Amino acid sequence: MSKSKPSYNFLPALLVGLIEGVIIMLALACFFTGSGMSASKIYLSLGAALVFVSVLLGLGAYYTRKDELEQHEGESKILKIYQTLDIDENLRQAMVTDSVAEAQLWEQEWKEGSNATGDLSPKVYGLSILGGFLLGGLATILNCYFFELPDYAGLFFPFILLGVLGFYKYKFSNQKPLSGFLIISLSGMAAAFAAYYAGGLF
Repeated sequence: MSKSKPSYNFLPALLVGLIEGVIIMLALACFFTGSGMSASKIYLSLGAALVFVSVLLGLGAYYTRKDELEQHEGESKILKIYQTLDIDENLRQAMVTDSVAEAQLWEQEWKEGSNATGDLSPKVYGLSILGGFLLGGLATILNCYFFELPDYAGLFFPFILLGVLGFYKYKFSNQKPLSGFLIISLSGMAAAFAAYYAGGLF
């Protein structure tokens, strides 16, 4: 099976990080605003949250990818065990063939699905998620600085940004890009409104 281009491989992970960064930081900004927090405390809290959550997601992505690779190595060891079993040759070959076919199917679905990052190392995968979250979060914080919430103008940029990111995320996943635009952007807005009104309860 031919490998995907490296630029293509890390982009889906970067997009996931960007989307998470915009949605989470926008929701936090709306929550802090709804709770009546002062502007200086909002930006300080957002900055701390940006660093903490980005590192947390990056580490999570790193160890998730590492576990996937270790699982794949485990499947290779199972194949070797099958080949040494003292059983009927036809049965042994059928077990090996079935395991290989299942592994190939999983790899194809992983690379062609929403997680088209099959060739990424754990380090690159984790850094892609971390970097994407930082970029998306910073863009959201800057937007909040120029368009103070709850001004609806402050939601226009995140809405369009999430739509574009969702468009390409679905496109890379071989899904309908327009659906991605609507689903991701509207999900982000729903989270923002819910967080704002939730903040008002405190």
